[in-house]
Amino acid sequence: MQVYKKIMSCITLIEEVVLALASILVLGLTFGNVVARYVFHHSWGFAEEIVVAIFVLISLLAAGVAAGTGDLVNLALLPDHVGYGTKKVLKVISTVIGVIYSLILAWQGVGRMIADHTFSPILHISKSIFWFFVVIGGISLALHFIENCIDFLGTEPEGKGDRA
Repeated sequence: MQVYKKIMSCITLIEEVVLALASILVLGLTFGNVVARYVFHHSWGFAEEIVVAIFVLISLLAAGVAAGTGDLVNLALLPDHVGYGTKKVLKVISTVIGVIYSLILAWQGVGRMIADHTFSPILHISKSIFWFFVVIGGISLALHFIENCIDFLGTEPEGKGDRA
């Protein structure tokens, strides 16, 4: 499990760098587009295409990173009212469901990459590139769901191991 954690820490670092660079790119394109619109009275049409595609990447990668740290939005109504053993079972079940969902998302992205032979209207680049972001996001989510489950299963129940 330590090997998986080391691999995931490298993957997370890469994802965080990609997220930072993508956010800067979106900020720069959006700001530049606003300036172009108000100063030159002409909008950058290509900026919208790029920003929408990058937002997909940002959303899915950020969800993956959040899933790895346990910060992804969830409903803890049931786990908050059961014992540690039951929490472990619920965590494994939710992880399996999350991984299945993530892999279906990635698989659908691959299918769309293969099937979509269209090009973006302004930049005229293949829309398969944009679907590739969905594949990357799905894989990221699956890996981070597994990482979070391994972390949870490796922890001791609350109240045990605390010695004053």
